[in-house]
Amino acid sequence: MKKRKKLRIKSWKRFVSYSLACLILISASIIGCGFAIAHIVTATESQAATSSDETQTALAENNTSSSETQSNALQSIAQNTSPTVTLDASEPAQDDPYADIKERLRNNDTEGLKVVFLTFDDGPTPYTPEVLDMLASFDLKATFFTNHHKGSDAAANYCRIVSDGHVLANHTSSHLYDFYSDPTLFMGDVQSLRDYQIQVTGVEPPKIFRFPGGSANANTACVQAILDAGYTYADWNVIAGDGSSSVPEPSVITQNIIDGCHEHDVSVVLCHAELKENTRAALPAAIETLLAEGYTFLPMEEGIPYPHQLEV
Repeated sequence: MKKRKKLRIKSWKRFVSYSLACLILISASIIGCGFAIAHIVTATESQAATSSDETQTALAENNTSSSETQSNALQSIAQNTSPTVTLDASEPAQDDPYADIKERLRNNDTEGLKVVFLTFDDGPTPYTPEVLDMLASFDLKATFFTNHHKGSDAAANYCRIVSDGHVLANHTSSHLYDFYSDPTLFMGDVQSLRDYQIQVTGVEPPKIFRFPGGSANANTACVQAILDAGYTYADWNVIAGDGSSSVPEPSVITQNIIDGCHEHDVSVVLCHAELKENTRAALPAAIETLLAEGYTFLPMEEGIPYPHQLEV
């Protein structure tokens, strides 16, 4: 049997050199990979930090914008929210086309005037919007002597009377004649309605008053109490003829109004159009005729002398 020869490395120096070279290459590769990984990690962290900064900046800007929006909204609410407004009908609006006529009315210089004050008693009712629509079609303003009527529909009608530019006037809360026997109770009834009108509409209406049944049904004590409270009171000198349960035909009411206005330089027309269908049907023809004849329709104002059945 032959013996195998042992493997001998002919050159140890070459072997060691080769091994060292391989080790150096491997170490260099490991170190290079480490640097590459570190670079990638650093870049990733930097990008994340940048993104975070941008996000925080955007959030800050959004918060600032939101704060500004909320601030602007609060300022808008503050500007649009106001305390009770007083409607001072005694002070004419600037550039009032009827200022000269009103000045003559205040001075009782009425000769040759053709002025009509349309007045509506005892509302509001479910038919008040119909009356308001009719007046709007002629671009006319009128005066509504209201009583106390509850409910959301009535409240909406009080508000629309005001918002449409008409005069919301006082006809007592209850319309009871019995209160005339006690001026204190009577004035309490007047104030009760005024408080309710202010509560519902948010404005203080002008102090214009009509006695239930007219001042002839009241007495000097109640008339004096109204004057002492700063009210201007108004009766009428033209009637539509619709005050009773038996209401005339529309054509009759129309003629009543036209003929009555022809008798006066300044006419205060009493009607109950919010209650009477025939009156609502009659008004357009009466208004058209009087407008064609050169009459001016005005809402009532404080300080103008109106017809009085009872003077004090």
